[in-house]
Amino acid sequence: MKRRGLWQTESIVFARYYAEKTWNMLKKGTRALGKEVSETEEMALSFFKVLEHKLNLKYRKEPPSKEEVKKAIEQLKDVGRFSFFATMVILPGGVISLVGLELLAKKLGLKDFSLIPSSFKKKKDEPDVPGKTSPD
Repeated sequence: MKRRGLWQTESIVFARYYAEKTWNMLKKGTRALGKEVSETEEMALSFFKVLEHKLNLKYRKEPPSKEEVKKAIEQLKDVGRFSFFATMVILPGGVISLVGLELLAKKLGLKDFSLIPSSFKKKKDEPDVPGKTSPD
């Protein structure tokens, strides 16, 4: 029987350590992926309920108009935008990054792209100073 040298033993220990570490990471990642799938399904059901409520589908006889559906979907997009927006605002330098991403999107020609929720955007007819009316 051949005796192993010290470096061979260390190599085996090193390989076993990283193999076990990788295996544990894969198991953890698989569990996390399964959890993410169930959370995504739960969120989709929540969005459907919000959309159903926003369009008042339970009490209508006629289907919602294209305009109503468009407004409801924009509102759902705002839910996602707000969660991203709130996270960015909390992070150091997040506001600058947010503005930079908005400017980059405009420069790339993405007209409808925005990370800022609609309630935080200034309307065209809205005055710069709160309480002041816009000039006619």
